[in-house]
Amino acid sequence: MLTPRRIVMAARLVFVMASLGMAVLMLGPFQGLEQVFGLNDKTAHAIAFYGVASGLFLIAPRQRRDDLALFVVAAAFAAELLQGLTGRSVSIVDFLAGSTGVLAAWAPGRIEQIRQAFRRSPDLTFGQMARADRRLRHRRMAVGRPGPSLAQTALD
Repeated sequence: MLTPRRIVMAARLVFVMASLGMAVLMLGPFQGLEQVFGLNDKTAHAIAFYGVASGLFLIAPRQRRDDLALFVVAAAFAAELLQGLTGRSVSIVDFLAGSTGVLAAWAPGRIEQIRQAFRRSPDLTFGQMARADRRLRHRRMAVGRPGPSLAQTALD
């Protein structure tokens, strides 16, 4: 029976294998291999890190997408540094291409959050919505500051 848990578990297995393969291709003596597929180096970096970010978003559903995206950007930076240690070229443009791939994976989720915020509370600021968010109430209570209700926030 297909369940979200089984999909995530299968995706985790695929992600680990794909990440290892990507690491071998990026750090091994395979420079120029992307041309076999009709891609240039920058496009290959963008596609690879788009895939890594999308994969992480799928396999880590309890983690914030923003944090995962920053982790993948850091991984793109680390990959460039490691390429320098393996005798390959280090390129800031390759890093920027990888970061663009992460942005392409991250942006649709952020856009959907804005769309959802518009549907729920089109006239509230993002700060007001955050203060009224029930999911954050336990954090405010731990600090000793009860948050306002949505009605109180709308009056601000």
